[in-house]
Amino acid sequence: MLEIQQRLRELFNFPTAEEPFTYLQQYWRLLTSQAVTFEWERHGSDYYAWWKDFDIKIESGRARSREMKLRFRWPRGGSRIVGRGELLALQARAEQICRRGGPQGAPFVTEDEPARPGRPQRRLHLTEFRRMKTHDTALAQGFGAGYEARVRPLGADLHGDHALFLVSPTGAFVLVGFGPDYNLTALANYWRGNLTNEFSSDLHDGDEPFAIRVRGVQHRLEYVRLPGLAGYVHTPLGEVYLCLLGDDDVALVLVGDDGAARCLFRGAASQANGLELLPDEVPVVLLERPRPFTPEMVAEAIARQPKLAPAIRDHLAALVRAARDEIGTEYARHLVWALVAAHARGRRTPVVGTHTEVFAWVLEQGDMRAPPKERAGRGALHWLAARSPLFERAVVKRIAYWKNHVEWFSEPNAACIARLATRAGKGRVDDRQDQ
Repeated sequence: MLEIQQRLRELFNFPTAEEPFTYLQQYWRLLTSQAVTFEWERHGSDYYAWWKDFDIKIESGRARSREMKLRFRWPRGGSRIVGRGELLALQARAEQICRRGGPQGAPFVTEDEPARPGRPQRRLHLTEFRRMKTHDTALAQGFGAGYEARVRPLGADLHGDHALFLVSPTGAFVLVGFGPDYNLTALANYWRGNLTNEFSSDLHDGDEPFAIRVRGVQHRLEYVRLPGLAGYVHTPLGEVYLCLLGDDDVALVLVGDDGAARCLFRGAASQANGLELLPDEVPVVLLERPRPFTPEMVAEAIARQPKLAPAIRDHLAALVRAARDEIGTEYARHLVWALVAAHARGRRTPVVGTHTEVFAWVLEQGDMRAPPKERAGRGALHWLAARSPLFERAVVKRIAYWKNHVEWFSEPNAACIARLATRAGKGRVDDRQDQ
């Protein structure tokens, strides 16, 4: 931490009596916890309020619909809807957004030439960057449904090295790279084209938003407009801050419940993105393929996995114990184990595809020696989908696609828990009938 404090002091003019990181942390907390109260004015069926230079409006929805829309209008023009729901919830949402310094991203930007059938949509070049008066003094340009490209200096010198960020409406961001500002402003339009969908409300996982992992669970960082700080997220371990220290030089700093700051990582941004903060919590021995690969051995291996939620762990163990003596059940065990092992290594995105694509992925993980025959592969997936809410089948243009809910392995939602309970109850009834 002493090196980080020293580096921050070299980059910016901090008060001599203050430790730079502590000063930034306290300022961030003050900035995001400011008291905000609104006096809403009603005009017809709409409600209005004002905060700093922002106009805030809660609009009525369609006829016979109770859903309303929360809209922020930017000082330089342009607006964006940041929430939908009932009036009281939207009023509370508006106060929460303003307590955190205002809405992230930029106003909604429409294309001046709509897409034509069979032709790609025309993209506007990001050529109107403006120097912001915010604390990060970034060159910024909005695009899409509230996204923003921000080219921010790495120090007090506005003519030195910069970093390029693509910030989503929710505050999640992609740290693209580092270099001179004139290179990065030109690069912004290319990276804009790499986004999955700039008119969606947030980044997709495939866009590689900046995140860290705790026990394999992904936590996306929120963009921070303070010199030296680029991101923040609250995790079960405490607050995690992303510090910008130079050209492709970043640090992850953890502030625990005791208030002490410690550096978890310093190095290249690509290595920090997706970093597991507790890498030694799952011993390598727990990731080894069970031998022999019998239902009992696989179930015991799953029962020892610390990153699985207890309800999921019990369900998967029971599932592989039952996977025997039917067409495809051996390959069902292979798929379940491959998903569990990948989850323990930090994977949180589902495996989606045809039965051939799903088992090709299992083969790539090294958990099978050869892919199953078509009948066995289909049988395995049908068997799993019939017995577990973690596996689903969908038909698109007469082609069957299979999906698994790996994102529920650590944090199952209420619907998943309810379906597991229903499945467990049905299983007990079937057992009594067999007896």
